[in-house]
Amino acid sequence: MKAKAIIAVGCLVLAGWSSAQTDGLESEYRSFTGSNGKVIEAVLLRKSEDGVTLLLRNGRRADVPLERLSEADQKYISGWNEEEAIFLRECQGLTVRQLLELRGYESMKFEFKSNSIIIDGVINGMEAEFLVDTGAHNTILHVDSAKRADLEVGPMTETIYGVAGETQAGWTPVPTILFGESGFKDIQLLAADLAEDRSEEERKESEDVLLGADLLSQLETVIDYKDRRIFFRPDLSDENQVGEIDFASEDDGKNLTFRIFKKKDGSTLRGKVVDKGPHVVTLELIDGSELKVPISSLSAEDATYIFDWSEEAATFLAHCRSLTVEELLDLRAYQSFQYERRGNHIYVDGTMNKHDVTFLIDTGADSSLLHLHWAKEYDCDIGPMDQWVYGIGGKAPAAAAKVAEITLGNAILSNRVILTTDLARADLGRADEDVDYVGLFGADYMRELEAVITYRENRIFLKPTK
Repeated sequence: MKAKAIIAVGCLVLAGWSSAQTDGLESEYRSFTGSNGKVIEAVLLRKSEDGVTLLLRNGRRADVPLERLSEADQKYISGWNEEEAIFLRECQGLTVRQLLELRGYESMKFEFKSNSIIIDGVINGMEAEFLVDTGAHNTILHVDSAKRADLEVGPMTETIYGVAGETQAGWTPVPTILFGESGFKDIQLLAADLAEDRSEEERKESEDVLLGADLLSQLETVIDYKDRRIFFRPDLSDENQVGEIDFASEDDGKNLTFRIFKKKDGSTLRGKVVDKGPHVVTLELIDGSELKVPISSLSAEDATYIFDWSEEAATFLAHCRSLTVEELLDLRAYQSFQYERRGNHIYVDGTMNKHDVTFLIDTGADSSLLHLHWAKEYDCDIGPMDQWVYGIGGKAPAAAAKVAEITLGNAILSNRVILTTDLARADLGRADEDVDYVGLFGADYMRELEAVITYRENRIFLKPTK
């Protein structure tokens, strides 16, 4: 019997492909050229060392040896990332929260106080309010709160600096500090007056702890302004309450696919969903065993997660788990750029009024703040010093400055009014040039630009402005 050419690119093995699975693939079709010069339109589904699987227009699949494709097609296939393609094709509906929780992060809902990020925690058994402050080099206790928690504050012989100047601090032994499932034991933290120059009523409203960049960095924290979520890796803390994992082999992403589930009785499980019914979910645990768990025994948040769990999540775990947080957010059309770490501080480059500048990223600053010297140097219209800014060291005089334009990457902020103050504090003997950044890029603009900050990859992601 005479052999028929099924398709012009070469000898193919065909298999069925449902029409439903071709939905949303139109933009992925491209022209492939066979070694004989004939052209077909198809979507690249998979690749191996010596061949590819293509989805044809008629809904069928074709296995094609690389040698039967053009040199240009072979080059395209060499740079093609299967996980990214699957993510874009099948996992786009997942939120940033779902993506991170599927990778083993614990997420906590945060609240805004003005623009500052507030989460709940515990210090030495006392419930406490934590302000997340990327601009604080170290975690700092409010001295009043430390005393209420029965902590013994050491001699106030240390000096710490803030936007309003300096203040004294003392080393304080802390038996336990907890937030979510992350915990630290027997650590030394500085305690200082975080409400200096405030009224008695304002002192009562002061946060108990500034959660600084030292612990945020250790826990590979991710901060998501849009969803008002902060994500931690509890396994990197001293008090890992959710099971041991071999993170030495985490490069393939496998270990990070185990999510933390909280039960109503306070216990936790680390696992991933393999099946669910109306009332029971089946979890695969770290050791490979499976456990059936009544959905009603889980916290309200985790029960909602189970009910919302989808095939998209299963596809992500099966095919996309080694994508980094950076890759996941880049695929969600965030613009991203590397930031510079100096100690525990985060610095990013941008422009102000067409001048190249550097900002310090400070989630603990309710509003952005410019250094007075650089505001003058970079053409800002500065008003009278009739305002005040508050922070560590008390309060300092400030002025409103009109700024024509600020840019970070493709994000543009136009015609803004920003407070400006002397961040060098000449009265403390420091020179203006000692402040080598233009000011603090604070929580007001981070919130507006729906920022995501990742400590593991040293990147910041912003929503491009129109």
